Amino acid sequence: MCGISKGVWIDAGCGRGTYTLPLAKLASQVIAIDKNPYDISFLKAKLSSPVNIVALEKDFNQEPLFYDLVDGVLFGFSLHYEHSPTKALQNAFNQLKSNGIIIIFEYTHEKPLPWVPYPVPKSLSINLLEKIGFREIETILQDSRFYIIRGKKSSILLS
Repeated sequence: MCGISKGVWIDAGCGRGTYTLPLAKLASQVIAIDKNPYDISFLKAKLSSPVNIVALEKDFNQEPLFYDLVDGVLFGFSLHYEHSPTKALQNAFNQLKSNGIIIIFEYTHEKPLPWVPYPVPKSLSINLLEKIGFREIETILQDSRFYIIRGKKSSILLS
């Protein structure tokens, strides 16, 4: 449904691994990234060896770790923590291989809430993805509370 398959995936803003663990059942390897040291420690404690998950304490908004090497990036209800989601989405684009997939799970709220400090409504997500160079953007699921969208890194350079 979401297009997650074998390959290397990043769970950007993984928190305590809510989506990391299910993603690891579909992907060959998951690189779980979060800047919160407590969440990364919690996730590492849940992992058993051998496992196809690497948990890294890092801010995803910093320079990309893997240029053109990743098959997919998942933002599982994490983009709304970014004051400016453009940088995180651009970093995702830079790390993805040509035709790599981005998946965004996000709340539909348009006004800030305590657990959604910087809302990213679906229209904003789609607009940012298009500006960065993602194509084939589609809604996978939407209801009154959240949406899931998927896009693909364009293999054609835009001028």
